[in-house]
Amino acid sequence: LLILVIAFLSLGVFAQSESLIPTNFTTYTDEANFFSISYPANWEPAFSIIESLKLKTDKYMNSIDEKGSLEKSNIVFFGGVPLDSGYYNPNVSILAEPLGDDNVKLEDIVEGLVREYKRVAEEYREFSRTKTIIDGRKAIILDFEACYPNLVLVHSLVMVTVIDKFVWGITCGTGPPLNFYDFKDDLYAIVKSFKILK
Repeated sequence: LLILVIAFLSLGVFAQSESLIPTNFTTYTDEANFFSISYPANWEPAFSIIESLKLKTDKYMNSIDEKGSLEKSNIVFFGGVPLDSGYYNPNVSILAEPLGDDNVKLEDIVEGLVREYKRVAEEYREFSRTKTIIDGRKAIILDFEACYPNLVLVHSLVMVTVIDKFVWGITCGTGPPLNFYDFKDDLYAIVKSFKILK
């Protein structure tokens, strides 16, 4: 659930993902030159609201009697299409969290994530769970809708991968009044553009 603020291939094979970055995209590289992510040129990074997002997420989790916390997680990027309200819709976030068990499989991490989504959500509908290779690493992309208590229905893509004892989650999403399918190609291109540079 915390990775959000968030169908297996028949043979269980990780297929190579197309990583062509559309010409209308711009690329962000972090200051340490560790990772990059690309997104449409009309999207903007929004680092100034990351701390308030963490606080709002913790406050929301407490309001629904959940114990989740972003204390061990590090939101390293947030951005999207800025709205007059101060929100960003659609948006993308990148979160890195220490891997608790070095021997855990990527599939098990994603299955645990989905269990949490389903446990907390009032509605959860998964459209696909795709094993792929992104930037030379195994990754799984979830495509789903979820509605959590007292929140609107959101449609999200979550790409999960493991890099150097950290779970990385790249979440792209849309909420009302937007239609996910108007942005689907761009959102898939965003999660597939993620690269580790070191």
